Amino acid sequence: MGNQRARKFVSIILAAGLVTPIAGLAAAPSEIGIDYMSVSYSDLNINSQRGAKTLYGRLQKASEEFCSVESYTVVRSLKAHADAKTCYEETLSSAVDKIDSRTLKEMHES
Repeated sequence: MGNQRARKFVSIILAAGLVTPIAGLAAAPSEIGIDYMSVSYSDLNINSQRGAKTLYGRLQKASEEFCSVESYTVVRSLKAHADAKTCYEETLSSAVDKIDSRTLKEMHES
């Protein structure tokens, strides 16, 4: 039973801390000192293709928000853009690794 409760949310762990989508923030969570974000997936069957795809999209969005991923034309700095992309990739991989779903892991690795 405890394992089912733990599956309701996943925290995305980063090198810098932990991750969670917070709607309405003007700045990226990492820019204002928030160390984590939670992504809910209790409404999904993460062992199905459809559920894993939906969760993967949520994790991608949370990782983008956390790492402030924007196009180079917006940030106008190759270093800032590269740093954000590295943060995104590490954050997304860390989140996928924390979730016990072979379907999700295969989706991420493809």
